[in-house]
This record gives sequence, C-alpha cells and structure tokens, in this order.
Amino acid sequence: MPSVTNGRLIYVAQPSGFQEPGVHTLYVEEQIDLDNVPLHGGVLIKTLVLSSDPYLRVRMRDPSIPSLFPAFHIGLPYVILLDRRTESDDTMEQPGDYVYSYLTFENYSVYPGPEDLQHVLKFIRKLDKHPDLPFSIYVGALGMPGETAYAGWNAYAAEKAKTSKTLFVSSAAGAVGMFLIEYVKCTAPHLKIIACAGYPEKVQMLKEAGVDVAFNYKTEDTAKVLAEHGPIDICWDHVSGPILDAALANMEYFGIIVRVGTSSSYNTAKSSVQNMGLVVDKSLSMFGLIVGFGEVMKKAAETHIEDATKLILAAKIKSRETRYRGLQEAGRALADIHRGLCTGKPVIIVAEE
Repeated sequence: MPSVTNGRLIYVAQPSGFQEPGVHTLYVEEQIDLDNVPLHGGVLIKTLVLSSDPYLRVRMRDPSIPSLFPAFHIGLPYVILLDRRTESDDTMEQPGDYVYSYLTFENYSVYPGPEDLQHVLKFIRKLDKHPDLPFSIYVGALGMPGETAYAGWNAYAAEKAKTSKTLFVSSAAGAVGMFLIEYVKCTAPHLKIIACAGYPEKVQMLKEAGVDVAFNYKTEDTAKVLAEHGPIDICWDHVSGPILDAALANMEYFGIIVRVGTSSSYNTAKSSVQNMGLVVDKSLSMFGLIVGFGEVMKKAAETHIEDATKLILAAKIKSRETRYRGLQEAGRALADIHRGLCTGKPVIIVAEE
C-alpha cells in the first residue's frame, strides 16, 4: 500500500484566554506507510470520529498548576483525556474491530502509542455499534456526555427527584444538558424543568425538548426567573459563577446541587460564588462528579449504553450535533464550544466508515 496522509492536531501554545486555531493548536500533515508502521506490539487505529468537550480547556494550562486532568505537552498531538484509573481490557484483537477510547487527534495512531504518550492511553474498549445508529452518537449521547448525565442523575439525583417538584439546569443546551433534560422527561415527568442557554436558537431548542421554563441568561435576570418559577429542589450546574449564585439564592431547603462543570471560568478569571453560605443555612447537599471516577459513578453507568440506546431508538432522546469535517477543522471545533457556537454535541468527522 502506498503512503497516505496522516493529519495531526498539535498543541503548540498555552492560551491565556480563549484558544485560537493556528495559534494554540496547529494542524500538520505527514506521510505514513500503513503497511510498515512500527507497532512495537501494539495495534494501528484509524480514527473515524473525535469529540470536542469543554473540559479540554482545563488541560491547556501551565503544567505546574495541579489538577485532576494533566496539562497538555507543547509539541505533542492533542489527546482527548487522561484516565489513570481504567486499565485496557485488551478486547481489540481482530483487524476491523471498532473501538471507543481516549486517543490522539490523528488520522492514524498506534495503541498504546509512543513512550511519551503511554501514560495517557490507558483505556480502550470494543464498540458494539448498533446498525441503525451513526458512529458520532458514541461520542455524544452514547459516549462520555450521555454517560455523565445518565450516571450523575441516577447516582445523586434520581431518588431526590421522587419527592421533588422543580429541576434547574444551567447552560443546558450542550450535549450533557440536552441528554439530561430528555432523560428526566422520560424517568421523572412530574418535575418542572427550568433551563437556560445563551442564544435564542438554543432557548428554542430547550423548549422543543420539553423544558417548561426556558430563558436566555444573557438577556434575562437569572435570579428573577428562578424566584418566579422556583424554589429549586434539584440544581444541575455546568457553569458555577453568577448563575450558581442565583440558584443558591432560590434553592428549597434540603435541596441538592449536582456540580458537573465550571465553564464560567475556563477562559476568564475565576469568579467567586457569594452565596455558598446558603449551603449551610438551607441544609443543602452538593455533589461534584466526573464520568468514570469513583465507584458510585461507575456503578450508575453500567446500564447507560443499554438504556440510552433504547430511548434513542424510540426517539425519546435525540442526538443533536454540530459537525466538523476533517481534522483540519478540529482546532475550530475545540474553540467554538467555548464561544457558544455549537448546538448540542460538537463532533469531528475524521473519516467515513
């Protein structure tokens, strides 16, 4: 087989604010001979679909700053995620198998990879793709975002929901928020759902998904909306900052807050939460979660693929995507998600099946 082009997205500079394609990430190409790639006991993987996720911005930082997610290394291919907790199950043995994993942004890569990347390529599993579903859904509703919503809800909120009236979801128009809203509509239909987004078309999408009170947090006063339609029994928070402050002020006594992200400070200076004392005053419970981290989340995720696949095939959960074609667009996909330019799940279609 003649040599083919292997595109790669390289991390080249640490951003101080919003990342810019071509400045902080760089698309490069090299030639690769697929018949003679040094495998060193590993396997060659052709990438079909990649995911763009908000938390990746946390890894574009000074390596001296500690975090659960390790910093990217300047000059190396972009890597989706580090997972030190899960070891490979070595199920990919046959040529042509499909796999789901946290790998590099390259057309072709070798698993487990070069020595300087082995510590980040710890997780791979065989993918039993449903014939009626696209590959892209496995990095969305049937991937990490859907698992986050499904496992987080069942681990920390489902029991509380049985005796609750109101759920508030902040910055709800992303992949995690949309899955959560439609899953809650299926499993706890008695709940009134309040949700916000930052653009009119996203607010409309929330309404179409069945949200009872959908509003634009950029043009409306979040605290006033929540005061009018609350109190809130369950808060599902993606952003922290002023929106979490407004939610805290309008929580019902003994309510729960599920913290999934802190996107309000990913690209700007961290904003403090002024109303944290209300956690004590109102006897609130607050839970932070990361997909796959801890036995509670792992246990709650065990039935995610099975249950979510049924709901998707029944059109009760919809897959909404912003698609980027080719690795040349990967840098833009990673940047757009922080500017609110993606609707639903941003996916990078690297190659067709």
